[in-house]
Amino acid sequence: MKKYSYSSEIYHIKIEDLLSLADSPYHEISTPSLDEVILLIGQLKKQQQDVLFRGRKTLETALACGESHYPTRIMFKQRAPQLGLLALLKPFRSKYQDYSTQSYEISLSDIIDNHLERNLKTEETAYNYSERNKWGVPKDQRQSRFHKIDVSFKNHGYDKKYPMTIMLCRGLGVKDKLHQGHHRMFFCRKYKIPFVQVNFVATNSFSGQLKTFFLWLNKTLKYKQVN
Repeated sequence: MKKYSYSSEIYHIKIEDLLSLADSPYHEISTPSLDEVILLIGQLKKQQQDVLFRGRKTLETALACGESHYPTRIMFKQRAPQLGLLALLKPFRSKYQDYSTQSYEISLSDIIDNHLERNLKTEETAYNYSERNKWGVPKDQRQSRFHKIDVSFKNHGYDKKYPMTIMLCRGLGVKDKLHQGHHRMFFCRKYKIPFVQVNFVATNSFSGQLKTFFLWLNKTLKYKQVN
């Protein structure tokens, strides 16, 4: 495994969010990525800040031309490269995962078109975390919570104080997936909200032949994918 890895997808991030970051001090990092703009996320637990790895001049030019969001690749340091295939197991993945230090405004279509959702929530299935409802919330409480969020979205839109979370390379170690925020996605669709706030969480990802194999497997099985 390489020390640094990339998101499987490109995200249209608000330019002002990216320009507010410091430039990366890690000049020794070589990257095969040809993307013009790269965001290197830090590690919240270690208080290592997110930085703009590449693309400040590109972003400044885009902003001057009236663009609001720019296609951006996310880069992250492997949290525990020694895990290897064990990184696919949830207990290990959960132990070593860490978050970006900032949240970012992205296009809702980045989540939908790239099939990042693992399920689609409805009023009937909201906050029902188990088919048997062993750890779920009683139905009356679920409906009450659902209604409160509905009213909030209707009156105020998406609240940036509550970002959704995208896990980088979660699906079989190669495919980004929505980690938290499936209920909010329902309301974003309902009220046609074009932009949402997200943060990123990462553990590890695969490279080389393993990456090629798991990308093929992910595509073939449509692993935990909503079409």
